Amino acid sequence: MTFHESKYAKNKAMESLIAVKKTVPLVHCITNRVTITDCANGALACGAAPIMSEDLREVEDITAISQALVINIGTLMPLQIEAMLKAGKKAKKLSVPVVFDPVGAGATKLRDEVSKQMIEEVKPDIIRGNMSEIRALYGFAGHTKGVEAAASDAVTMDNAEELSVIVKEMAEKFDCVVAATGEIDILSDGKTVYFVGNGHPMLCKITGSGCVLSVLTGAYAGAAASKSKDGLLESAVGAFVLSGLAGEYAYAGVEKVKGGTGTFHTEYMNALNMIGTDDFKRNAKIYVFEE
Repeated sequence: MTFHESKYAKNKAMESLIAVKKTVPLVHCITNRVTITDCANGALACGAAPIMSEDLREVEDITAISQALVINIGTLMPLQIEAMLKAGKKAKKLSVPVVFDPVGAGATKLRDEVSKQMIEEVKPDIIRGNMSEIRALYGFAGHTKGVEAAASDAVTMDNAEELSVIVKEMAEKFDCVVAATGEIDILSDGKTVYFVGNGHPMLCKITGSGCVLSVLTGAYAGAAASKSKDGLLESAVGAFVLSGLAGEYAYAGVEKVKGGTGTFHTEYMNALNMIGTDDFKRNAKIYVFEE
């Protein structure tokens, strides 16, 4: 099997970018306190409107007026977990798309237990994590053999096909979109699998790039849901392309001034704000496997 460019997904990704800027979706973020400012700025940069609240007295009301909910377990606290569950259940009742970022799943018993609870009780529409986190959650579905057989969590062109089986089966099992980041990103709704090749290694050198991506995914899902419940997979692909392209453009800015990670961080936020459909058309790398 070989990679083949998906013009359909590229067109849908561009539609998602336009939809975010047109609808300005309100994204309720219960997120990592280390990266909360970046998450808010990332949402604003892409054209969405962020709101950060985890007070048990208002999370349901905030979720009720939002177009998407993002749950990120990066800095867990007991009351925050309760707020996540409360907001998540409210979102599902109102058909507000939920993005779950299982930060550190597989690292501690607590994170595994909370991740399992979120999946079982909230039933997120999109699960967005790195491949290590996705593999940890994959074990909940009873596919331990597949997890044990994988030699590495680093997603590359060479092993993307193999690891896509985990992503696809997990998406089918949990009836959601699963999006795994790597050198090559893998996204699936249990039927279709897309691969996104945009990005730069320096994204791993700044705190919060993954958290921001989850918020971007929420923004794009919220914009998609404002029209219909279909298209969440392609909307997630659009968010991944945006972040990946922003990483590429940011690094070009770093090279230009011989800067470092601080420059990259600033240029990344600038790019999230400035990237448009022409950038997607010229530079988006979205693939499917074709026999």
